[in-house]
Amino acid sequence: MLIKAQNPDTELWTGFSIDFPIIDNFSIEPAEQFRFDHGISELKSAITEISLKYKFNKYFKVLTTYRLYVRPELPNHAIYLSGYFTYDIEPFELKYKLTYKKKFEEDNKTEEHIRNKITVEYELAKWIKPFIAYELFYRLNYKKGDRFDNYRFYIGCNLKINKDHEIQLYYMREEEINMKNPKRTNIIGVFYNIDSWF
Repeated sequence: MLIKAQNPDTELWTGFSIDFPIIDNFSIEPAEQFRFDHGISELKSAITEISLKYKFNKYFKVLTTYRLYVRPELPNHAIYLSGYFTYDIEPFELKYKLTYKKKFEEDNKTEEHIRNKITVEYELAKWIKPFIAYELFYRLNYKKGDRFDNYRFYIGCNLKINKDHEIQLYYMREEEINMKNPKRTNIIGVFYNIDSWF
């Protein structure tokens, strides 16, 4: 199979989230995100999501998320089920995230993925934690080729403003794989998070 990659685009992903405690170890987190593409010149999508979280202990938590994508073309939506595992080896923090995603598109089409993400975070100071991460996508119920179809590599940092407020900055390289004309994207991420629970 001849593989010819597209010229990489540059995108900006930015947004905010607020985590509200409910009872015991439950919390609810609404979030809004905006994604710009074509060299950060056009709005690709506006994403509204809401997540319900449950924290078992300091090592493990689960959440379910509903996400609505508003795009110039038809909108679509998705559901996520995720589990997080976190382990500290000071000054490092290791994180593993396993996610099932089902995306509902136009014409009653659906797309399902299993996503595996590994993150290593380093506490440089109390207020700054650089990190690197790698995420691999595996497509379910797909019979036209290899099911591994996408990966992401991240490098960035979390900046702690105070106990509950944090800014996350990162560069992400996203590439489609095992496709005839794979898409490659350079993504800048800027997010503001208010987290009063963890």
